[in-house]
Amino acid sequence: MNKILLTTVVGLGGGALFWFWPSHDAAAAPTPERDLYTVRRADLEISLTENGTMVAKESQKVTSKIKGESKILFLVEEGKQVEQDEVVCKIDPTQAQSQLEQVQLEILQTEANLKTARTELDIQTVENVATLTKAKTALDRAQKEIEKYRDGQAPQERSKLEVALKDAETAFNRAEKNLEDSKKLFEQNYIKKSEVEDHQIAYDRAVVQKKGAQSDLNMFDKYTFPMAITDLDTKLADAEREVSTAEKRGESTLGQKSVNVQQVEKRLKVQQQQLKERQEDLENMTLKAPCPGIVVYGNPHEPWYRDRVKVGGQIYGNFTVMTIPDLRVMQVKLQIHEADISKLKVGQKATVTTDSYPGLQLAGEVTKIASVASSNSDWGGQSEVKKFDVEVTLPAGDVQMRPGISAKVQIHIETREKALFVPLQSVFAEDGVHYCHVATGEGPARRKVQVGTSNDTYIEVLDGLADGEKVLLYNPSLPGTGSSPSDADTGGTKETEAKPGKEAAAAANSPGASPKSGS
Repeated sequence: MNKILLTTVVGLGGGALFWFWPSHDAAAAPTPERDLYTVRRADLEISLTENGTMVAKESQKVTSKIKGESKILFLVEEGKQVEQDEVVCKIDPTQAQSQLEQVQLEILQTEANLKTARTELDIQTVENVATLTKAKTALDRAQKEIEKYRDGQAPQERSKLEVALKDAETAFNRAEKNLEDSKKLFEQNYIKKSEVEDHQIAYDRAVVQKKGAQSDLNMFDKYTFPMAITDLDTKLADAEREVSTAEKRGESTLGQKSVNVQQVEKRLKVQQQQLKERQEDLENMTLKAPCPGIVVYGNPHEPWYRDRVKVGGQIYGNFTVMTIPDLRVMQVKLQIHEADISKLKVGQKATVTTDSYPGLQLAGEVTKIASVASSNSDWGGQSEVKKFDVEVTLPAGDVQMRPGISAKVQIHIETREKALFVPLQSVFAEDGVHYCHVATGEGPARRKVQVGTSNDTYIEVLDGLADGEKVLLYNPSLPGTGSSPSDADTGGTKETEAKPGKEAAAAANSPGASPKSGS
């Protein structure tokens, strides 16, 4: 504040001395041409130039996809430029090879078990057909036996019993009549008593035979036929049940055999998947570069694990062995002052140059503008200067840039067609009002002007000046002025940080323009 106050006092004092100095007529002397700039109207290119750092747009991580831990056997040198699919690391494959061989042995055993299970399934299928056929044959036999007995044997046996009963009744009737006749003849003394006794015996025998025949018929009707039918019905039911049992038992046994086959098939499928995984694990023992770039050990965001990245070092699954910036698409990261951030838009074209490649100009494009300012200072605190992170992306080209090099970016904002403009050092601000000193025949005249946008070299004048007028390149009100000021003495106040354009620089070097106007 003291410096600003002192500068203001000196400026006002110098101005007062300039206008009230007794030898004021000396100020009317012509101003040298080298201290003047001729106002002209031309296209004014508005651009913003800022220094940044070249980085890769994307970085690919080379991570280990192993299970458990293993050690590094081979490692490419850090900083080496590698091509895509180039081998950059090899991991000890001993454990993975052992696991692969174990799975292969298990697959051989499972394939043998599957063959046996399928054979047993085929055998069971044949046995089920044979058993069911046998049971159905027995059922058919039982059905025919009951039909045979009911419709053939039983009626035949009953007929025999009925015939036997009739024979017995006939014999009984004959014996009864013979007995009665013999008794009458005995009473008349025609026959002996012994003959009567013989007829009595024959009669008794006939009675017994008749009762036996009747009993046999009754027994057949009451017991033999029903019991035989019951036995045959039981055999038929047993045969029917045997058919059903054979079907169910066959389905159950066949289902078990089928499930056993399915289980073995699933086990084989799982083991084949394990074999595929083990083969992939073995392949993963060799790490290749996913893209062309420069090898950087470890993860830049996790530097505390970097010590593991060495030959013989132990690493685990998903460990970042190295990071490879993809050099095919590069970016320049910039930090733009908050006063200029409103001028930028995504999609604006830019020209990028580097000291590493003199004379090379690369075309770029603004691809990202941060929404929030980054205000952290280098010491970890909060800085009063607010800057926004901006990314300018370069298309893939023949020249391969290295990340980390410094780059200068000129962002092309707009072109003001047929604009009236003057060098920045010709405009001065005081209490929010802008002034220029116009060269006249009577000396420099202070004139109020309205300014527009600007770049690093020129500022647009919207009102207050005319095409062809000449303005001073310094402030004559300040003490010690009167000749071409140096860069330190210009006194110009830069209201906005717009950058110089090619057309504006060409206008500054055209005839009638001061040599210093293009600086």
